[in-house]
Amino acid sequence: MKKLILGLILFSVISCSRTDEDQNSSNKASIIGKWFVEKAEIYRSLNQQIQTSYSTDCQKMSTHEFTSTHLISISFAEINNTCEKTDAFTRKYSFDKGNGKFWFEGEENDPYFITQLSQTDMVIEDRTQDFDGDGTKDILRRFYKRIN
Repeated sequence: MKKLILGLILFSVISCSRTDEDQNSSNKASIIGKWFVEKAEIYRSLNQQIQTSYSTDCQKMSTHEFTSTHLISISFAEINNTCEKTDAFTRKYSFDKGNGKFWFEGEENDPYFITQLSQTDMVIEDRTQDFDGDGTKDILRRFYKRIN
């Protein structure tokens, strides 16, 4: 009887471990999927302040779908009190997971940086613009939520 119980315990531990490992390997964070922007923050170098803006319900309808090679973006905005599709484009991109950089084809000198990535959340930084006009590039962070 003790051998039977010991065998069941060992079997349970082994089967649970395999299941956990399988789930962890299949649930690794990836940019591939469909996302929307929940909020954006601009870090201004002139006064070291952060300006935060939250997406409206209409803006949250805008999607950014990363495939293995392309970004497909569809934008919505409120026009005359109606949420309307305003833009759609597809662009080829490259992603270096090691340093978190991604860039669009032909824009290798202006990369974006993925600073946080999980199954449900992603933060992308744009460090190419000077929003406050002080001669130093500011940081625009976009906070994405996964749709699927």
